[in-house]
Amino acid sequence: MKKYVISIFLLSIVLFSSALFAYKMTSEEATDGTLSLETKTFIITFDLNLGVLKDIYIKVDRRTDLISRYGHDGFNVFAGDEELLPVFHEYFRDRNGDFILRFDYENGTKTFIIKDNPFYDFEVQFDFVEPVSMTFPYISNIKMFDASSYHMSYSEKPKALMAIYSTDVTFSDGTLTAETGKGSIKLYAGPIKLIYISEALPEMYDTIKKNLSEFGALSIFSYIYHGLVAFLYYLFKFTGNFGWAIIVFTLVVRGILYPLYHVQTKSMIEMRKIQPEIEKLRKKYKDPHKQQQALMALYREKHINPATGCLTLLIQLPVFFVLYSVIRYFSEMFAYAPKFLFWSDLSTGGFLQNSLLILISIVTGIYLATVTSQDGRTARQAMLMSVIFPFLFYTLPTGLFIYYATNSIIQLLITIYVYRRYGMKGITLREAFGLPPKPAK
Repeated sequence: MKKYVISIFLLSIVLFSSALFAYKMTSEEATDGTLSLETKTFIITFDLNLGVLKDIYIKVDRRTDLISRYGHDGFNVFAGDEELLPVFHEYFRDRNGDFILRFDYENGTKTFIIKDNPFYDFEVQFDFVEPVSMTFPYISNIKMFDASSYHMSYSEKPKALMAIYSTDVTFSDGTLTAETGKGSIKLYAGPIKLIYISEALPEMYDTIKKNLSEFGALSIFSYIYHGLVAFLYYLFKFTGNFGWAIIVFTLVVRGILYPLYHVQTKSMIEMRKIQPEIEKLRKKYKDPHKQQQALMALYREKHINPATGCLTLLIQLPVFFVLYSVIRYFSEMFAYAPKFLFWSDLSTGGFLQNSLLILISIVTGIYLATVTSQDGRTARQAMLMSVIFPFLFYTLPTGLFIYYATNSIIQLLITIYVYRRYGMKGITLREAFGLPPKPAK
């Protein structure tokens, strides 16, 4: 009965925390005529009196960076040399959840559309009865433009891109001109994430990628890394859910890495089998030099390379760090992805949000300790680490913790398989804590 009560309690925590941390777009109008809009990816401010975009902050990996501060370049509208000012404004959310901010002028309208998506993009639409020009923001002097279609600028610190695309205007350096007075402009203002750029500005994707390479923003490693990112994104498109995509991604990668892990585990098992002989040699030879010679002779006799396990582990570690980075790449998208099991937002973290995954990680870690240990002391040390380790990372976004928990389960299953294959037995929980065997019924 107690087990069921605990399970229901934990499930309630997860359900409560999932609702508690659900993402919402918020806007706030200040008394000085400034409107601040906060989304999962942006904090954007507007001057309602001037009808312009002021500052753009982007949120990347739980960090907020200012990439554009207003300098009379927030889509200020000019008819000839005269700057036009709005006479009315309104803002609201449309049926798609996008934030709409419309400014009415005496001779036309200008509308900002902030998309309710994770792709750091928004749009400016305008409709005037006469030709107009507008200033527009750029984030650094590392820039490139084509008069007929786009302007892009790249910042190294923080590493970000602003790309503006439109076939309704002509671009010059900092100003665009609409001879018809009508048109729309698409913008991307965010990190150097090719998947996001391809979704926000598919028309410009190849051009942007080429220019970023010329700017030195993309390296050979970037393309390898992007291959893994693209694979995970394909899995998301295929499964329709980031939770399942992360699980499948982890399964595939662990399957590819299995030969390395097998070699590592086999080496550990072989070392474990000859441990009694190693202890005898250490007792027999007190001189370190003779002891080392005797140990090396034993390794040669048993055809064991003690460095094999360490080498394969060193090869795997950077791979796991890269995989972690690949999953973190999509942290902004987690908030917009469909609900996964109990979690409506995989981008948030915290103890409540990750409680069930923490429990899974601890249980699998404790069980793994009993499988791989041959004495109670070693098992207890491994169990202690299994309990402590998940709590060190409880603030991770749930999407990343799904990877961590899935990896823990796969690690346990593979280890059980390999140990059984080589006839190795672990110890029981009772043995780990020095308790007598459970009496037979």
